Amino acid sequence: MNEPGFHGDRAGPGELARLAAIARVAIAKGWGRYAERLGFAGAATPDTAPPASDARRLRDALEELGPTFVKFGQILSQRDDLFPAELVSELRGLQDRAGSFPAETARRIIEEDTGRAVADLFASFDDQPMAAASIAQVHCATLADGTPVIVKVQRPGIASTVEGDIAVLRRLAKLLPVAMPSLRTFNLAELVDEFAATLRGELDFEQEARNAERFAEANREEPLVFVPKIFREATTRRVLTMEHSPGHRMDQDADLAGHLEIARELMRLFLTHVFEHGLFHADPHPGNIFLLPDGRICFHDFGAIGELSPRVQESLRQLFLAIMARDAGWVASAYLGMGGATAELDRAAFTRDLAVSLDRYYRASELGRQSFGAILQEFISLGRKHHIRLLRETTMLVRAFAEMESLVRKLDPQFSSLAAFQAYSGRLLKHAFLPEMGVGRIAQAYRMASTLREVAGEAPITLRRLMGRLERGEPLFDIRHQSGGSLERHLLHASNRLAFALIVASIVIGSAILLSAHAGPHWEELPLLGIAGFVIAGALGMAWAVLALRSGKL
Repeated sequence: MNEPGFHGDRAGPGELARLAAIARVAIAKGWGRYAERLGFAGAATPDTAPPASDARRLRDALEELGPTFVKFGQILSQRDDLFPAELVSELRGLQDRAGSFPAETARRIIEEDTGRAVADLFASFDDQPMAAASIAQVHCATLADGTPVIVKVQRPGIASTVEGDIAVLRRLAKLLPVAMPSLRTFNLAELVDEFAATLRGELDFEQEARNAERFAEANREEPLVFVPKIFREATTRRVLTMEHSPGHRMDQDADLAGHLEIARELMRLFLTHVFEHGLFHADPHPGNIFLLPDGRICFHDFGAIGELSPRVQESLRQLFLAIMARDAGWVASAYLGMGGATAELDRAAFTRDLAVSLDRYYRASELGRQSFGAILQEFISLGRKHHIRLLRETTMLVRAFAEMESLVRKLDPQFSSLAAFQAYSGRLLKHAFLPEMGVGRIAQAYRMASTLREVAGEAPITLRRLMGRLERGEPLFDIRHQSGGSLERHLLHASNRLAFALIVASIVIGSAILLSAHAGPHWEELPLLGIAGFVIAGALGMAWAVLALRSGKL
């Protein structure tokens, strides 16, 4: 083996051995010519791999290379905005296969990390694991007070294995674009960094515990939601102990097929998590959402939690409202707010393609074949075509929504996501315009009130002066422009009138939205904020008309 070009920094023996193993797998899958370009002598042997698509061969190669590469492939499968549909579909089929490790090893890890004997922590501990995966395995146990719990124990040595493989992936992210120039557009180094952060988070069970507690706190006012309790005295970076729920998977109960209310509540909860809390379960597949005997919905596995910034939340609100309004231009603006576009973007062409997709979606909706997840996936495909790359948190959301919609439609095959969004739109607008008052917003409101109080103190004097000018037939505003050019003066007057008209129009539109959403305080079922807006707009419009008539330049 010739040592590959490492751009000035040398790999250690472990990395070289792992790179050689990857080269052997690549050769076996029919990619020997690329291995040879990376410096592995004799790699370009005749391909002996069975005929298959590159996507299928990549999936097989990742499974053969082990858990870190499987996890990397699963992360890539969420990037519909970057990779072709065939590759994404294959990578979503990656299986996390792993055998169980001895119970004695699990007990040793628990005792090492907690500093207490297993017998002191638990009244009983089942040595037979109930589940095993590449990262950890799960055992059933009971606490001293009889509370049933599950104990998630990290696989021994997995952290060091993952760190070594991440280093190899970073090396490959530098080398592969040299051998395959077509990969340069994907920014593999950034993808590996995202993957490293995600996988390290999954390896930290204390972070998973914090995620579960944050999710529970966000749903504190939701009596329908149950989040298993975390037992901190038996939770460490490698051990997670949480309440064992007696529920069962929703998709495995035939009696649930007609539970329309559960389907509606699941979608309502998801929309509430996204638009109001900015915190959502990023992997809501049927294995992570159970139904308890008392009818509550139980969420499991908080290794992956999506968190949305206020800016992304606002872009999402705009996107969902724009889809309901069938406004392709609005959709384009909102979609671009959730990611980034390159200089190659032709916005007009992107908007035209979006309009075609929206028309197709609404035609399907009229025939009862609507799927909101499908229209989002189509937007992602169009974004990839027009060189728009989404933020990671946005791609997590789209993937989570597709999983949630799939589960909901299993419970209610006739479920309409569009109808659910329309039902939620009033609450969405109310939350956007009148969010809950926190300390920061109270401070902002105080600042505004203080400013208004100062202005109100000067208002009578200012108003008296303005009225005096009106009585004398003088203009309210005396605008001077130093250049004195006639054309410039006309442009200045025109721009002022346009700005004033836009302000009045904005007040009218905002008031109409408030009236339709029934937001804010009411008097005899009339929204006061909306009424006040129309009154202000009317007064400003009348004042403008009076000034225009007096000036003789209407």
